[in-house]
Amino acid sequence: MEVKNLGTGIMSNETLKKLRAWIGLGLLLLLTPIGITISVAIYLYDTFVRSKKCKKIAGEVAVVTGAAGGLGKCIAAELAAEGCHIAICDINQELAEETAKEIAINYGVKANAYKVDVTKYEEVVELNEKVTKDIGAATILVNNAGLLLHSDQLNPTVRDIERMVNVNYLSHFWTNRVFLENMKKANKGHIVAIASIAGLVTLPYSEPYCSSKTAVRSLMRVLRAELKVENLTNIDATTVFPSFLHTHARVKQFAMASGYADLYPLLDGEEVAQRIVKGMLNREVEIAVPGFFALTYRLLSLLPARAQDLVTYMPMKRTNAFYAFESIKEE
Repeated sequence: MEVKNLGTGIMSNETLKKLRAWIGLGLLLLLTPIGITISVAIYLYDTFVRSKKCKKIAGEVAVVTGAAGGLGKCIAAELAAEGCHIAICDINQELAEETAKEIAINYGVKANAYKVDVTKYEEVVELNEKVTKDIGAATILVNNAGLLLHSDQLNPTVRDIERMVNVNYLSHFWTNRVFLENMKKANKGHIVAIASIAGLVTLPYSEPYCSSKTAVRSLMRVLRAELKVENLTNIDATTVFPSFLHTHARVKQFAMASGYADLYPLLDGEEVAQRIVKGMLNREVEIAVPGFFALTYRLLSLLPARAQDLVTYMPMKRTNAFYAFESIKEE
């Protein structure tokens, strides 16, 4: 009899826990319209009303990976315009040196070029040592380096997949670990991760790319939580989700062939870079470009998974995606 009563008590406790969980869900659903309204209001305020810069970064040293060209170069230029000294980091040494020279002349700041493979921890450590010696300890890190497409998107090799995951995701661990120590010592800093709209919505035939960019979002959310727990309130972390840009020729070709460019115009690198730096100065934690994606993916998350799948891949029909990737295959 005692065993039976004990079992009944356990079942009652488990049932009570489940009941509380469902009551909590019900309350959350009731409050959802209010939450959406508040979120929209905050988004509109941040986008169209709030213009005051919350922080100043003049004189700080910024490390920008993948900065020899494209979006990385545009971000480096915007940071230099704010008075930052810039470390142009890229695998392409020659182009990085040209970019560094151009930024130094145009903005009157220190700008040095560094050849580095950000997937290798030892090279990142060495990079930090060189930058600290040449320019000063970096307190701004922009993780921009990334691979967007394989040479054969439909049939990537094992090496292709490993390289993409390492560049797009694993490298963030190494750079964050190394440069965050500088920020802790200085009691200030900012880490910016360039993810992608593909980290929020589905892009068929792009499993390594989408999954690596989604992982970056989770990585940065954990980082923000840890900064809060450790009370490092002067160090900020921002994740950026840009859509397709003009700055990458093959991506531009894919956007045109897939029909995406018919839905929304491709973005200019300068435009996106300005939005990123503005978001940094306003201490925003997530930035989607174009901005309506920030609301779209949150609203989509309220739908059942099956409905989310339909909505996210419906705009890109299988034939469009397949032939678009076929059209940009490198010979």
